[in-house]
Amino acid sequence: MSSTSLMSLGKQAAFAAYAQLQTTGNNIANASTPGYSRQSVQQAAAAATAYAGSGYLGRGVTVTSVTRASNLFLSSQAVAATAAAAADAARNDKLKQLEQVFASGDAGLGGSATQIFNAYADLAAAPSDLSARQVVLGRLEGFASLVRSVSLQIEQSQAGVNNDVSASVSTVNALADQLARLNISIAATNPASQAPNDLLDRRDLLIKQIGEQVEVHALIGPDQTASLFVASGQNLVQAGSSHALVARPDTANPSCIAMGIQIAGRIAMLGTQAIGGGLIGGLLSFQLTDLGDARCRVGQLVTGLASAVNQQQALGLDLQGRPGTPLFAFPDPRVQPDAGNARDGSGNLLAQPTISLMDASVLKASDYQLCGDPANAGQYLVTRLSDGQRFQPVVDGQVIDGFAINLGANLPAAGDTFLLKPVSASASGLTALLKNPIGLAAANPVTGDPNPANTGSATINAIDTVTFSAAGYSPFTLSFIDDSGSYQMLDVDSNVVASGRFVVGQPISHDGLAISLSGRPIAGDRFMIAPTTYPAANNGNALRLDSMASRSLIDGQTVGDAYASAIAQVGVRAQGAAAAAINSSTFSTQADASLSGAVGVNLDEEAARLIQYQQAYQAAAKVLQASQLMFDAMLGVAH
Repeated sequence: MSSTSLMSLGKQAAFAAYAQLQTTGNNIANASTPGYSRQSVQQAAAAATAYAGSGYLGRGVTVTSVTRASNLFLSSQAVAATAAAAADAARNDKLKQLEQVFASGDAGLGGSATQIFNAYADLAAAPSDLSARQVVLGRLEGFASLVRSVSLQIEQSQAGVNNDVSASVSTVNALADQLARLNISIAATNPASQAPNDLLDRRDLLIKQIGEQVEVHALIGPDQTASLFVASGQNLVQAGSSHALVARPDTANPSCIAMGIQIAGRIAMLGTQAIGGGLIGGLLSFQLTDLGDARCRVGQLVTGLASAVNQQQALGLDLQGRPGTPLFAFPDPRVQPDAGNARDGSGNLLAQPTISLMDASVLKASDYQLCGDPANAGQYLVTRLSDGQRFQPVVDGQVIDGFAINLGANLPAAGDTFLLKPVSASASGLTALLKNPIGLAAANPVTGDPNPANTGSATINAIDTVTFSAAGYSPFTLSFIDDSGSYQMLDVDSNVVASGRFVVGQPISHDGLAISLSGRPIAGDRFMIAPTTYPAANNGNALRLDSMASRSLIDGQTVGDAYASAIAQVGVRAQGAAAAAINSSTFSTQADASLSGAVGVNLDEEAARLIQYQQAYQAAAKVLQASQLMFDAMLGVAH
């Protein structure tokens, strides 16, 4: 072999060792760079010379390429884990804030409602005491103020969700645009011949950053460009173009935010399930399930309590002997039409159903959706959104869960949808109306007294006003005619106006009154029932308002139990979200560690390689030195 060939071998070996040293140094320099993948030099033996009798002699080494470590499966797993962790973390953070809204003890709505009942107990002990009446008004105002504060905090949480989603959408769109432009750069490098490692690292990092905001699935093409699809399959990035996500008010419920994607000038709406994970998915999930439920639960409690208090107030007499006026005002149930519903030529909605409260005590903590029945033309169905229960067919005037539906003169068209809000809008406008303590209706409109000559053990426990008589009450006598409980109602002229039989444990009903007796009446016993003459000395209605603390006013629960249930529900959701956030964060960390172990830089390994390649470079230099000595010797012989 000539010295020239030996020098060529040494030069190639030195170049190869230098390339390995340079690549190793680059790995060490970028060990902490986000998204950087370990690179390595790929080399091959140069083609041998022709057969020279003694065998084929090698011609050295060539550097074929510099490759990056990659693992498509682990990369995809890391992106998916990041999206899940971001979604759980976002929902967990929002639920922590929501949990603070539902305070316990006296600071919460349950404690504030209890204070109202306690104030009525004090009023019942002294129905003419203006200071006791003023305390009741203060408790009513305090409850209304607290309800409005809770409602405001819930709506502020909703506003926070809207702002966070909008900001996240802007981030996604900016990153998607960067990825599209990066795709152009990658394709221009002809990656089929030599891969642009740094560009590919940047591509993978962008995919992960987008996945942190919204769940995406990546498809890597033969030219190494990335196509991204959101969880529903809508295309977000394709080659050198990207489609923008759009955040805008929900057409069905404008106070909430909805997601869409703009393709070819049109916006395709994406449901919460279509978004999947990522920060946006977590926020939308919180909005749909947690925040909506909290709003409905507060509204259910407010509607049930305020309606019951107003009804009982109306059945009593104030200090001046007048029927009680409402204590609370709150917004009427609402129907929110979808923005896409049919309209006339002037832009007015063709159909506008309404709903009205029928029995506030059985209202559910839920919104409802009214739409045409797709299986039966001309019929309608209502879906309770809290549990998905369907009511069908729905006819005009039908009562569902304590509220009536009026479809209106113009029936909804096919494709129209309406969001029914029997309770969710109630809390924001709750107001205590009564300002004058004289107006508290603490007295019963009628009183009952036994005949002193009665010989039975029966006594009047209570006279409840079921329906108030606008025309007033006339005196009458409840007279028992035998020992088995048979009775007659006698007017002031002793005419029989009604009769019946008393059953122990059941009140006697007459003229909108329910007369409850204890003990056993016998023949000849009489009870005189007459309009209340001195309201200031009567506490019958105050006692019934006080007893509301133990009555089922909220869907089979007391006010205290209903609020405790709301607290428990939010607490359970918060605990579940916290556990999910911990688990998904752990899984994401493990996925990142697995990916880093496969494609990341290990400084110990790189340090070992650095010594190895340094020795190779030194050896190549020795070859060059030997070649130089041989060349010099040959020159000396020639001279």
